[in-house]
Amino acid sequence: MKSVVTLLISILLIFAVPLYAKTPEGDITVEAEGYGTSTKTALLQAKRSAVEEGIGVVLISQTEVKNFEVQKDVILSKATGSVKKYSILQEEKQSDGNFHIKIQAVVSLASIKSDLTALKILLESMDKPRMMVVIKEEGGNAAETAIIDYLTGKEFQLVDASAVAALMHSEQELIKRATEGDPAAAAQIGALNGAEYSLVGKVSKGLMKSALLGDTGMKSGQANITVKVVNCSTAAIIASKSATSAAVHVSEEIAMAQAAEKAARKLMDRELFEKIVSSFQDIINNGISLDVTIENVNKFKMQKALRQAIAEISDVVSVRKRSFGGGKLQLSVQFKGNADSFSETIDGATVQGKNLSVTDVAGSRVIIQVE
Repeated sequence: MKSVVTLLISILLIFAVPLYAKTPEGDITVEAEGYGTSTKTALLQAKRSAVEEGIGVVLISQTEVKNFEVQKDVILSKATGSVKKYSILQEEKQSDGNFHIKIQAVVSLASIKSDLTALKILLESMDKPRMMVVIKEEGGNAAETAIIDYLTGKEFQLVDASAVAALMHSEQELIKRATEGDPAAAAQIGALNGAEYSLVGKVSKGLMKSALLGDTGMKSGQANITVKVVNCSTAAIIASKSATSAAVHVSEEIAMAQAAEKAARKLMDRELFEKIVSSFQDIINNGISLDVTIENVNKFKMQKALRQAIAEISDVVSVRKRSFGGGKLQLSVQFKGNADSFSETIDGATVQGKNLSVTDVAGSRVIIQVE
């Protein structure tokens, strides 16, 4: 972790003074400097430097840092609005005619986190995980459409809606289990369609009597949506939220549909989206747990050598032996990446003169053969 922080400081904070304080709201106060041919350009550079410090706090992994470097100018041009306020500490014209400005700025970390480009870095770091959205809603799909529009706007990779519609007809029992909260079923339908995550749930709708509407002829629709987001590799629930909303319209059906749409958007805006992003960030920081089985391991010294070889692989956080016997070595491997990238690294490796071949990869499970 220290090496990552050092890397961030050396790459990102060329102009900013590495001194900041966090506020209770999640902002940071930072001192930064800028140079330019005018006071305006110097001030803009100081703001960009302040934002870089904020980005340095948000970004954790070396992959994120590399992606930031590629898109640095674009990100900073969009993110200068993250400076909520500033005060000029020092301003001077130098002997070469250029201007130097030093500021104290309050930078919004929340703004940086929510910035589309910063999110794109995170998704790139995750190899653009695909998500499948399945919402059961009687008499329409307003909530599902709202969620898909929201995620598409954030540049998530989604399973095609037509594939979801076909699945709703062909796998009704599985869909029912998934939308009613069974994480194993949600993981299964996602994996069947090449998704790393499934967002599943259901909507209940109805009409609500309102004395305020009186004899206006308007109808008050109400909707409640409950959703789970499931990792398809592990069937682990990474987020579970619900939301309720209401809408008024002369048509009962439209009133309920609009209520469902509003509830879905409220659900995404209030914490669910943040929970999804936080889970992605956790994977980037701490890796995922892989169940690794190595077959044809007949000697104790060999299993010890295999464990050591895997532990030395780049991005492997830890290796824990679960069992050894009957020619099989079973391990739990914490890895900063996915099962495919781990398999690509280990496949073809040699340990004590024996070759390793990956024979099966499914979700978080990897099977390796010693030859």
